[in-house]
Amino acid sequence: MKQFFKIAIFLLLLPMWAVSQNAQDIIDGLKTELKAKPNAQKTAVIYSDLTWYYANVSLDSALYYGSKAIQESKKLGDSTLLAQVYSDLGAVYLRNNDLNHSKESYLKSYAIRKLRNDQKGLAKINNNLGSVYLDQQQFPQAMKAFLEALRYFESVGDAANVAVNKGNLGLLFVKLKNYKNAIKYLKPSIEFAEKNKLTDRLCEFYLNIGNAYKEMRDTVQAVAYYDKSIRNCELVSNKKAQAIALQNKGLMQPKNNINQSQALFDKSRQINTQVSSTYDLANLNISIARNLMKAKKYAEAKKLLLSGLKVFDENNARNDLMISYKLLVPIYAYLKMPDSVAYYNEKYAETNDKILQLSTQKITAELEAKYQTAKKEKLLLEKESQARQQKNVILILSLLAVFIALIGYLIYRQQKLRNRQQQQEFQLKSAIAQIETQNQLQQQRLTISRDLHDNIGAQLTFIISSVDNIKYAFNIGNEKLDAKLQHISNFTKSTIVELRDTIWAMNANELTFEDLRARMLNFLENAKLAQEQIDFRFEIDPDLNTVELGSVTGMNLYRTMQEAINNALKYAHATQISIVTKKIDASVSIQIRDNGIGFDKETAILGNGLQNMQQRIESIGGVFTLQAAPGQGTSITILFTV
Repeated sequence: MKQFFKIAIFLLLLPMWAVSQNAQDIIDGLKTELKAKPNAQKTAVIYSDLTWYYANVSLDSALYYGSKAIQESKKLGDSTLLAQVYSDLGAVYLRNNDLNHSKESYLKSYAIRKLRNDQKGLAKINNNLGSVYLDQQQFPQAMKAFLEALRYFESVGDAANVAVNKGNLGLLFVKLKNYKNAIKYLKPSIEFAEKNKLTDRLCEFYLNIGNAYKEMRDTVQAVAYYDKSIRNCELVSNKKAQAIALQNKGLMQPKNNINQSQALFDKSRQINTQVSSTYDLANLNISIARNLMKAKKYAEAKKLLLSGLKVFDENNARNDLMISYKLLVPIYAYLKMPDSVAYYNEKYAETNDKILQLSTQKITAELEAKYQTAKKEKLLLEKESQARQQKNVILILSLLAVFIALIGYLIYRQQKLRNRQQQQEFQLKSAIAQIETQNQLQQQRLTISRDLHDNIGAQLTFIISSVDNIKYAFNIGNEKLDAKLQHISNFTKSTIVELRDTIWAMNANELTFEDLRARMLNFLENAKLAQEQIDFRFEIDPDLNTVELGSVTGMNLYRTMQEAINNALKYAHATQISIVTKKIDASVSIQIRDNGIGFDKETAILGNGLQNMQQRIESIGGVFTLQAAPGQGTSITILFTV
């Protein structure tokens, strides 16, 4: 299995004195200090340090001391230490592949540091959150978090953290299969770590660049970097990275050298068992199963692969599931079990489709390109500003010298006039700069929307046309294939509609509630074509006629109302749907109610649609409330400030 995707470089730099020391020695020293019964402040700090250093030694111990550190920090009211403990726990959970708890801990630390206006701390958390998003395959969020952190560290000249961030970006590009870019970002990080003897960094940097060369089929370079990674990981007790390097090195062995591959896999399994990582053990089983298949031990390989399916499903590891399904197909074929062959072949196809739909490589590449462009423009503006300031200073000094020499008695009045003139000049420049910025933003919006319409829109239309041509040109007797083609066509048509909605929002600087109603009524009319008996009602408070919404806010409201109506039609079987907007002081209330069958909130499993609706409203600073009961319909209330 391509296990190289699972190491995220999420640890920010340790103090320089700690890099060369063994983690267990430091832990023993901290426990000795703890036995001396220090004061409450010192005790809390020791608990926090134990959480950090146990991350590479024992995950259970790290979580235990993290819990105690939180308790002590809260008792002391030390928000700085509490933020650090949450950050350390986020790292511990991430090493244990518990992504949800890792994200939760990092966000708690982020909230505390934001209240303290700790810009450096926020940048570090962004770097760590990026690693969580990376493992969750949320690549746009990961790229955004990494670039925000990198922008801060570059602005303050923090070379150490710049190296860490570039290493993270290198790992992201490995996941995106852009191996040349991955190597471009990883090499300067490795040079910095080698120069400063940062063993813990080299452990992971070497592993990730080895993975890039592995995918480029450069076996010599890949194995050389894996060997370096293994040595450095062993020095800093990073057992998880060491185990993965051993596993990947085993995969690089010649096909006829099964014994050497198995020896490396056995050593990787031994280390993974020590760090209690069920996911990594399941992932390693894929590599071992490949080895068993080479030796034609298909029954043993099947047992290993089946044992990992539940683990991969619980961790939402679609790539691992897809590879497991793919390997099970030839195994069952060899074992002469055709029904199982068909079943796992279908599971493989379904999983592969999901992965393709989630592909965001192009989006993240565009984000990175925008960041590089913005950086160059910022440097150019700074140079121009400095030149203007120098000219103004020279002009002011020259005028001042002439006025003093010629008209001494007008100094006071001239000084007042000059001050007034400078103030007006500043206001004028500010106004011009604001106008230029708005013009640039509008031009960028128009360019992006034009590209979306002309390029992506045309490509999607071509896909629909191609699918229809296939259906009409060939007599397709396979019902599954015909249904699949129809699904692709319908999905593409839906994507075109959503693309048009996005372009509509991007082209508008400000949206009114009338604009929103017009768009919604158009959507509702299309919905009526499917269910003519539906009674729709959309009411807008007259006080909201003059209220303008930003394009982002308007788009989020539109998507939320659209999803609510879809749910009412698709699941609730409603015959009446109403949307009522009201102005309440400085806030706006939007209520979406239907008379459908409703559901029990306590027992129902809420889907991604409701979660996405809540996230959209919270992203614009609003409050999302859901009320439902069996037989009493469903009511959704949105409250936000304008």
